[in-house]
Amino acid sequence: MESKPYSPKEFLRARRPEKFSDSLVEQNPVLDRSILEYQLDSITSRKQEVNFEAFAHRLAERTICPNLLPQTGPTGGGDSKVDTETYPVADSLSTIWYEGIGREAASERWAFAFSAKKQWQAKVRDDVKKISETKRGYKKAFFISNQFIRDQSRAKIEDELRMKYKLDVRILDRTWILDKIFENKLEELVIEKLSLEISTRRETQKGPLDIQRERELLSFH
Repeated sequence: MESKPYSPKEFLRARRPEKFSDSLVEQNPVLDRSILEYQLDSITSRKQEVNFEAFAHRLAERTICPNLLPQTGPTGGGDSKVDTETYPVADSLSTIWYEGIGREAASERWAFAFSAKKQWQAKVRDDVKKISETKRGYKKAFFISNQFIRDQSRAKIEDELRMKYKLDVRILDRTWILDKIFENKLEELVIEKLSLEISTRRETQKGPLDIQRERELLSFH
């Protein structure tokens, strides 16, 4: 095992930690909602459809259910007719899930489709039709889109597809994506998966020793 090079500073820190700062300095990405909204809206013009599918897959793992199979091809879907689906998980494991909210996904079969197409209505109808035709017993079908979809339009098509295919269809749009990213502090996920070039902000988390020193200095005034 290779030994670390000798560092006088680290040696002194180990001997006299009280003489050194214990604050942590981090470079955190600066990504606001309007910037991300533009990035999502321009996915197709930047030819990032594949990146969007990878991002949507990971976002679904983090916010819906973690037990998703890897995508089946370079643009998802493939012969399986879905972009991804759940796999069975023992109940003893699903009870300790820290990510996602779909406990039922441990035993039920859920299908997922991801799309950056502007004509989302035709796409979701086609995707749900294909999902139903697999006859695999899916209980839910999630359609994640980068488009902004009005609540009334979403509800109307969800109801239409549920009635037609006897399948619980959930349409999740750009607003849902934005909410989940910022509610769950997943900025680094979207920056990585969509290859975004984002500026960073230097932030310092003060350690207990530094806080105590500041209090002592103030007490002298």
